[in-house]
Amino acid sequence: MQTRNQIRIITVSLCVSLFTFKGCSSDDAPQPVDCAVSTLAVTGSGSGPTSCGATDGSITATATGGDEPYQFAIDAQPFGGSPAFTGLAAGTYQLKVRDKNNCERTKSVTINAAGSTLAATVNTTVSGCKTSDGVITINASGGTAPYAYQIAGGATSGTSVYDNLAAGNYSVKVTDNTGCSVTQNVEVLNGTLYSTEVQSIITANCAVSGCHVSGGAASVSFTSFANVQSRAADIKSKTQSGEMPKDAAKLPQAQLDLISCWVEDGALNN
Repeated sequence: MQTRNQIRIITVSLCVSLFTFKGCSSDDAPQPVDCAVSTLAVTGSGSGPTSCGATDGSITATATGGDEPYQFAIDAQPFGGSPAFTGLAAGTYQLKVRDKNNCERTKSVTINAAGSTLAATVNTTVSGCKTSDGVITINASGGTAPYAYQIAGGATSGTSVYDNLAAGNYSVKVTDNTGCSVTQNVEVLNGTLYSTEVQSIITANCAVSGCHVSGGAASVSFTSFANVQSRAADIKSKTQSGEMPKDAAKLPQAQLDLISCWVEDGALNN
């Protein structure tokens, strides 16, 4: 039979355990892999479509390094287990791989229609966080001039520069005078910098005494960029809802926007 003192000790231990669990993190949380030093890499080989208007091209990805299993994606499509992508028109594609540690790598792969030399490169300018100052500039070469340009399924024109764009993914298309075309999906980033815009917010509000600091009560230290990056989506969700910072006022909207924009850009180490 348990004595009163034993019951009291068990109750106190349970309360401490619950407090620890409801606090900043659990001691059982796995430590993240630093994706910046991961050996993960991806290459791709492609077969171009049989004619200018055909969509029978294909690209196959090959992943190395990192930790299996791998998942693959192309452009803005969702990740899946297959490294092969078919039904493609001529153009430049962003081939992506993700390993079990959620590390990602990207490789540009271009496939051309049989007999065509038409190609295009794209330059982008960031939009700014929650603004629409982005610019896409399309540079066409090869094929037969003059070229016609199209962005996001809009009207075709002779304009190769598109401005006043918000952050997001855009499909661009170049068509030459013979009717051959190439397409490419590009991303306009917000351009929010972790080093000068986000890190100070995390340091001042999250990596504080008793919460997310090295040697503190929490097992996950937000003084480590790898820890912040691997939990970026969770940080965005919990700061937006007001759940983080814990036991403190919700962050100002300007700071919430910076965190959101940084995460939407891919939580870059910039």
